[in-house]
Amino acid sequence: MWMKHPQVQRIVGRSRLLRRGAIGLASAIESLSLRGHKRGDTLALIRRSKRGRESLLTANESFTLYGIAHAQAALDGEMAEFGVFEGTSASLIAAAAPGRALHLFDSFAGLPEPRADEREVLQRGQFEASLPRVRARLADLDMVRFHPGAFPASTAGLDALRFSFVHLDVDLYESTLAGLAFFYPRMVRGGIILSHDYSMLPGVERAFADFLATRPERPIELPSTQAMIVCRGVPETPAVAAVPPDGAGAGRLSVHPAATRRGAAA
Repeated sequence: MWMKHPQVQRIVGRSRLLRRGAIGLASAIESLSLRGHKRGDTLALIRRSKRGRESLLTANESFTLYGIAHAQAALDGEMAEFGVFEGTSASLIAAAAPGRALHLFDSFAGLPEPRADEREVLQRGQFEASLPRVRARLADLDMVRFHPGAFPASTAGLDALRFSFVHLDVDLYESTLAGLAFFYPRMVRGGIILSHDYSMLPGVERAFADFLATRPERPIELPSTQAMIVCRGVPETPAVAAVPPDGAGAGRLSVHPAATRRGAAA
């Protein structure tokens, strides 16, 4: 449980050097096990995805992300990631589902303002990665679509899209809740929403609990920090994005009441 200690998370999370060291060490240990029984070409792809950029996913988490995205490519629907950081996970999703549109949502200015109960660990602007830098790193991926700006305002004009796979990596309660509210009613039957940091950051787990309180799905917690839901495709009125008056704060959402039921009220 030491990894969930707020002071440890704050110190490591706010230092690029410590983050890279901690995640790098975990990935090295995990990779030793993976090399004993997983395909070498997949592991090489994961290693290449991290060259020259920071990744917040360990080797096991990267393998899980790639494997699920690859399997979901068999379904109709596009793919999306909310919380792009430096583009490492986006490159893995694109490699897992070549020819499938991948929609990337991020402010590219770091985290929005956390809630009061999240500020002990996280701060505004943390995990910033500029849009030009991420665009340059993903320039060879012609099916990538960038949607920069505060979420869910950045989803304007995308209401008709349907998704087979969505990756959430947004750390905060409100951002996670907004991601679920937008994507869940747009998932195809059997579509998967995978989230990073479910077991590490209380706001992420709480957002899933609140959103799913009156829905049939339950999170499947994985051995890593990740969790996922397999969407049953129950008909539901999709959320409608509204821009906050000041234009700030990813994760603030105005929705049709049927779209979020109890989740939006939390």
